[in-house]
Amino acid sequence: MTRRLAACLAAVVLSICTGDLRAQEFASLIADSISIDPSGRLTASGNVEVLVQGTRLTASSVTYQSDGDQLTFSGPIHVTDEDGTVFLAEHADLDRRLHDGVLVSARMVLERHFQIAADRIARTSNRYTRLDRVVASSCEVCAANPVPLWEIRSSSVLHDDVERQLYFTNARLRFSGVPILFVPRLRLPDPSLDRADGFLIPQFKATSDLGTGVKLPYFLEFGNHRDITVTPYLSGATTTVEFRYRQELERGRIEATGAVSDDDIAGSRNYLLGNASHLLPRGFLFEAQAEYASDPGYLFTYDYADRDRLTNQLSVTRVRNKDVFRSEITEYRTLRDAELENRDTLPARFLDIYYER
Repeated sequence: MTRRLAACLAAVVLSICTGDLRAQEFASLIADSISIDPSGRLTASGNVEVLVQGTRLTASSVTYQSDGDQLTFSGPIHVTDEDGTVFLAEHADLDRRLHDGVLVSARMVLERHFQIAADRIARTSNRYTRLDRVVASSCEVCAANPVPLWEIRSSSVLHDDVERQLYFTNARLRFSGVPILFVPRLRLPDPSLDRADGFLIPQFKATSDLGTGVKLPYFLEFGNHRDITVTPYLSGATTTVEFRYRQELERGRIEATGAVSDDDIAGSRNYLLGNASHLLPRGFLFEAQAEYASDPGYLFTYDYADRDRLTNQLSVTRVRNKDVFRSEITEYRTLRDAELENRDTLPARFLDIYYER
């Protein structure tokens, strides 16, 4: 009952205090206890919750001066923006919209998995967020595993909420706490961004065959219908360049993945997996599939595909209410150890024509 009365009182007080805001920016406050001193200073403490439009903030306490424009919060503080971005902090001074201001000993969480911890976070002008003395990673950190598998340490980061880009200054990439790369300026897309030229979040990979390595994907778009991702992969046992190409056609699509490697296992190696489709006149669909690997163990060693046979195929299909037609030419290439010695005697090419009415 006390909490409900406090909530009602706070709602009235905040509606008066924020009277110069538009009606749709009405703020509400819930807390275990609320007091107002003779100067108009409001103090709320115990399970504090503030709602302004789509932004929700929880804290241990908040103070607000009725003739001012700043709310001071004590932590632990949890802010969830309307777009889903999360901020955690120990102390915060924010405006009445819970947007512009400063958060201390803070953490910014994008898309629920990419975390940026900072000594100080400053938000301004509904667009930019500056983070100072930063550690960024998508790895989960806990008491049993306090050092993330990978992290980027930086003197500062600028987050552009409009362009959805992250700009790192003096970025140092670390793997298991060991520095491996320094970049004076680094730009990464916000994880919420679907398409934008630039480096993507680094990936780390550890296998018994290839050791521990890092992948640095770089994304390039060509208009709104084509893109390619080129990924250098470096470890103690391999130097590899991977790629993924995608293209949307007016009546079809093309997609291909591949890689070229020079490793300690077999020297030069490569693979290609591709698919294409195109809608033909009169309801026919043309499809093509191409698969190639330089040696039987390549796909498995690099975890590119779970294949024991490679399939190359061309097909034409039409499905209507009254009939079904399909014709295809298929070539198989075995990767099975038991079949490799006899592969010249195994049937490899097939022609299949199917019609049902």
